[in-house]
Amino acid sequence: MYKYNFNSMSTMVQISINKELFANDLMPVYKLFASVEDTCSRFKETSELSRLNKQMGQEVEVSDQLFSILAEALRYYKETNGVFNPGVLSAMENSGYTQSIEYIKGQELSASTLLAPEVTNAQPYQLNEEKQTVVLHTRIDLGGIAKGWVIDRAAEILSSHGFGFINVGGDIRIFGTLPRHLNIGIEDPFDPSKIITSIQVSDGAVATSTSMKRRWKVEGNVKHHLIDAVSGEPSASTIVSSTVTAPTATEADVLAKVILLLGEDRGKALLAVKKNPAVLINEVKEIWKGSE
Repeated sequence: MYKYNFNSMSTMVQISINKELFANDLMPVYKLFASVEDTCSRFKETSELSRLNKQMGQEVEVSDQLFSILAEALRYYKETNGVFNPGVLSAMENSGYTQSIEYIKGQELSASTLLAPEVTNAQPYQLNEEKQTVVLHTRIDLGGIAKGWVIDRAAEILSSHGFGFINVGGDIRIFGTLPRHLNIGIEDPFDPSKIITSIQVSDGAVATSTSMKRRWKVEGNVKHHLIDAVSGEPSASTIVSSTVTAPTATEADVLAKVILLLGEDRGKALLAVKKNPAVLINEVKEIWKGSE
């Protein structure tokens, strides 16, 4: 397999494919990632999302790309009864997540900069498909779902050249037909240098959501980026790592996050219904595997 790496969206993008690719083959993938970052990064003042977040309550026409991602996010918001909720940006910032994670990871932040938890119960925005417009009811973050969205589109581009997979920060999407399944190691959430279990995939995608990687402290209290929209606080779920397979990277990313936020009982119950193969690790390092 030929391997190609580049950095985007604050992580490493790794492409493994059975045929050698040249600059002209890879350029559409590079441009796609750069475009989605320019559209959806909440840390870029000039991004389309940052501009949109400053126009709450107004009807704003948006690009094809942003509208597509917003439509996906709203569909999953409705399907999960609001457990997946892009409208938690203020809650994330109120917990201290105001800069890209590399600047705050493991840091002790001042409580004086934080605000009270912000509870988000209402639908975060409305879309008008005919006019391709959006009206925000609250400020939004699209980081996770934008990553899944761009992985799926990149896989479509790469599938015209051969078979393989694309790995973006641990979220993997297979394209073409692999000659054998992938055995994907799952990190120990308490010690990322160790692999403690694995999951097998032969098509589709796999994604992991964890509350252990993006962490910081406020007055000695640990905070993380996975917000419970009901409380407005970082989730208190006993699941610390949720790895889920699905037909697309977007669905896998959303479902992994939803399972973690639901917690062990409700998360396992949902997986029993959906039957997506999954691996959950809880705070005492118990490993649970479903639908194998």
